[in-house]
Amino acid sequence: MAELDRLVKDFINGNKDSFDLIYEQTKQSVYLSIYAIIKDHSAIDDIMQDTYLKAIDAILSYKIGTNFKAWISRIARNNAINYYNKESRSINLEVEDFDDKFSVDTSTPLIDSALEILEGNEKEIFVYRIILGYKFKDIAKVLDMNLKTAYFQYKKAINKIKEQL
Repeated sequence: MAELDRLVKDFINGNKDSFDLIYEQTKQSVYLSIYAIIKDHSAIDDIMQDTYLKAIDAILSYKIGTNFKAWISRIARNNAINYYNKESRSINLEVEDFDDKFSVDTSTPLIDSALEILEGNEKEIFVYRIILGYKFKDIAKVLDMNLKTAYFQYKKAINKIKEQL
């Protein structure tokens, strides 16, 4: 994380080449933050681009020393939710369709099975913790929830997976 903060400082100080390195170090987190909500790959590309543009515009509000990946993942998640809400108003999706948006394409059948069992925030917390390796404080920050709530929902999700598998 210290390297990412250094790159952010460099970018703020005018080194535009630092952006490429920031992008390389954060693109997986940003992509999965969006993909947990939106599965349309063409939309994901647009939302990712919008996320980075918003991050650049708001970079001065980032506090050096905190988790930049969590900060930009929250921007990505908010953009994905905004996109989803806009799309759902225009095509009147069923409630069941909303749950389908919360899955992540992974390479292991065990994780695929686990994601089928989980619902809503449980899926997002699982993705951030298991796939991306976020700390609970960062998950809570990204999902705008209490740290204890994030931990409780994670434990609930893990127990649900254990029961089903």
